Amino acid sequence: MKLVAAGLVVAALGLSAARASPQVVVPGLVYTPGYGNSMVALYDPETLARSGPRVRLGGNASSWSWSPQRRYLAVASYPQWLTVIEVAEMRVVARVRLAAGGASVRAVTWVRDRVLAVVETPRGALVTAVDPFAGKVVRRTRLSRPFTFELGRLPDGLVFLLGAQGRLAPAQIAVVDAEGTTRVATVPQVTVGLEAVSAPGREQRVPGLAVDPVGRKAYLVDGSRMFTVDLRTLAVTDPGPLRTLAKVTAGSVRSARWLGDGLLAVSGFDWDASRTPAGLRLVDVRARTSRTVDRTATSFTLAGRVLLIESAPTRRAALNVTAYGFDGRQRYRLDLSGSTWLKKQGRRGYACRYAFLREVVDLATGRAIRTGFPARTRCPTLLVGDSRG
Repeated sequence: MKLVAAGLVVAALGLSAARASPQVVVPGLVYTPGYGNSMVALYDPETLARSGPRVRLGGNASSWSWSPQRRYLAVASYPQWLTVIEVAEMRVVARVRLAAGGASVRAVTWVRDRVLAVVETPRGALVTAVDPFAGKVVRRTRLSRPFTFELGRLPDGLVFLLGAQGRLAPAQIAVVDAEGTTRVATVPQVTVGLEAVSAPGREQRVPGLAVDPVGRKAYLVDGSRMFTVDLRTLAVTDPGPLRTLAKVTAGSVRSARWLGDGLLAVSGFDWDASRTPAGLRLVDVRARTSRTVDRTATSFTLAGRVLLIESAPTRRAALNVTAYGFDGRQRYRLDLSGSTWLKKQGRRGYACRYAFLREVVDLATGRAIRTGFPARTRCPTLLVGDSRG
């Protein structure tokens, strides 16, 4: 790696508290040959040494969430199962079937004494509320429109954007409380979905969704417009266009994340004659202004207090990773020679060449933590925090 300038489970080592260096281990996914053989085991996040018993999921994991005290982990896997694990002992507390038939679990969040899950079915999204210790579904709510991957978590619920199948439709935001009760806010000024036409230039629109969990507001960003939804009342506010966001073209895809202190980040791309980057922008929701941080970005990842932009001209070229602070200043730039992608998990980044690990980096500073892994060491999926989906 070339650097260019610019709870958790703690296992005691059997020594006295004054002399012991605690070994920090986290749950991670183990992928074995054959479909349906995914397991959860404990890993050292730096060495990737595995220890203790393993829990078989019975399917490939799709989403996960920690309990408020981080004692338990809820993991959704195909086909529509939720497995609740006591992490210290790697013990299965409950297994719950969320839905029947062909479906995939797209989002899981643990709030209070309930686990909320959104299941994608052929007929639309299905919201389920689960009692994780009784091992049963206590509420199901079927929505007529599908789930998109734009979502935000609340201390007592979940917020996500609904899509549209084979058409463009007014944007809708689903708001789910801790009991699974689901309300839907409609933003008629914004459309979402994929127009069902056979021509190559068919229109696609996906606005970005950022959720302020403290102020209990959702922000829907679509080109030069930003709409505010009050999550208590579902009232929609349209104060007019942002002064410095680019106008939307015939088709657009956006993703947004809430950063706190009145800021959100948004990126994506527009469809015109080609796939045009929308850049990475920081939006001040109070002043209703934005500024460009990186003009070439089409996506970003939030890792702690930095925003990461990745680019690779070709598979043979070095993977470039640029980190920006919330003030818009560049923090560092990495040239990860020989790597094809970077897996971000908590504070650590795992630089991989296809399925195999090359090095571990500190995402806050860009410094290498560990290199020189054996050639067939697989890139890990560590369940450090809640999954994005």
